[in-house]
Amino acid sequence: MNSMLPGDGSAGSAAVTTERLTFRVPPAFYELPVYESEEQVGQALMELAQDIYPQATPELWFQYAATQLPLVAQMMDAGVSYAGFCLLDLDGRRSTATVTAALLESVPDGQRMTASSVAAELVGLGGDEAQVETVWLTAGEAAVRFTADVTTLPAEFTDSGRPEDVEVGKIAVFLPLRREAELALFELSTPCMQDWDLYSDLFFNIVNTVELNEPDRPSQAAPLPQQPENPPPSPPTDTASGAEAPLQAKSVRDVFG
Repeated sequence: MNSMLPGDGSAGSAAVTTERLTFRVPPAFYELPVYESEEQVGQALMELAQDIYPQATPELWFQYAATQLPLVAQMMDAGVSYAGFCLLDLDGRRSTATVTAALLESVPDGQRMTASSVAAELVGLGGDEAQVETVWLTAGEAAVRFTADVTTLPAEFTDSGRPEDVEVGKIAVFLPLRREAELALFELSTPCMQDWDLYSDLFFNIVNTVELNEPDRPSQAAPLPQQPENPPPSPPTDTASGAEAPLQAKSVRDVFG
């Protein structure tokens, strides 16, 4: 699997490039160090904590890094190649969402799948609250799964300081890659369901910038994806807000550029 490393951005967004894919993420996204070597992850998380909590203490930075370290390790073990999250200040209310990307084998025997066949597999997974459909992205047709779940956030991730059950929304986009038995998997998750429309729009803006790095492939224009009117949601990869401390939250303008 190719490592998705951050590249140079333009027009207020940052490009993420691999040997197979390029896509753009909005400005003000914090990136988790899933591309670092294991010995570098701890230091990278300490630096990230200082960016998020610029007025906090070294003790809190260490606490944040220690809390995130197992999560980043799980992502690396699962083959996640990019993980980024935003922290928004929406009229004084904190809000967050996480986006991840990975390359997956379509099937173990290496046979290539289509968006329709992936969608059929996703429907077969069941789940009364799941919604599956296909959409057209600039890079081609993809299968999309919307799911909803309730998860318990630990005390260190809640404003009350107590464990809380929250509804979490998730969108997973499976994009079959041409000429290869691979899928590009992009996922959005957020525990801030009141901001679902904002984050779903943001996410589809990201996945619609995906370009396949195939020199012989002619460029094609594709229609923008049609989202369902009331998509249900699912579980988070990361809440990223941590203990109480001065938080470097961004405005919507900062995130969208």
